[in-house]
Amino acid sequence: MRWIACLMLMASPLAAWSQIAAPGAADSRHWLMVVSTKNLDPAHEDAFNHWYDEIDIPDVLKVPGYKRARRGLRQSVPGFSSPQQEAEDGRYVALYDIETSNMDRTIIDMLMAAKKMDVTGRSIDALKVTERVYFRRLGDVLEIPGPKRSGERTYLYLERVTCCRDEATAVALDDWYDNTRVPDARAGVDGLVRIARFEVYRVVMVEPRQVPHFLTVYELASDSAEHVVAAMRRLDEQEKKADRMSELFDGTASALYQQIKDVPRH
Repeated sequence: MRWIACLMLMASPLAAWSQIAAPGAADSRHWLMVVSTKNLDPAHEDAFNHWYDEIDIPDVLKVPGYKRARRGLRQSVPGFSSPQQEAEDGRYVALYDIETSNMDRTIIDMLMAAKKMDVTGRSIDALKVTERVYFRRLGDVLEIPGPKRSGERTYLYLERVTCCRDEATAVALDDWYDNTRVPDARAGVDGLVRIARFEVYRVVMVEPRQVPHFLTVYELASDSAEHVVAAMRRLDEQEKKADRMSELFDGTASALYQQIKDVPRH
């Protein structure tokens, strides 16, 4: 990929204390790489997606530690996220599940693999990466079993929270998530399938931008993006009404994607 030549590897300004923001809760083996992208050649959208699905994902899943790749197409729902933010982020996101005991080594392996893809002509000029961030998983993934009805699609609601002022506020928000937000979501959000929580670890990109300290990925089965947004809004309203909403919570940078690809490593 042509952007690899100018990438810089840097620690997030919050990373120095984010690693101790939730004592005992951080998972030292499970990680997530989030890559937001734009297609610079929208007249050839099919070719872009074919390259991503048939070339890029298989190459990335060859990197040691990479276990699963999911792609999402951004959903525009009136009043949810601004068109300007959607345009800056791009239409696509890719989530890569990683298992490793040496994440810094794995990040370097990924950078070297991307450089090899560029050198060997397996990249594409139409790709623009707007964000590449590595997250450490917090705790276990919460599975919510239930039947999937006909016509339902899988959506990925990325709740991005750009907290916090200091370590103490990060600990407070993390505690609220574990003891209030996640239980409330599990009990009250229709179609919820899975919840996974993360904290920022490393940022790999040239153009500086604000990244979330905490990221929660909600996987939902629903018949429309509008229904997903409505369900998450009801959760916010119920918590506010019951005085269970944290004053530290700001989810305005959240985004919703329809899952368009889910590939495990073979």
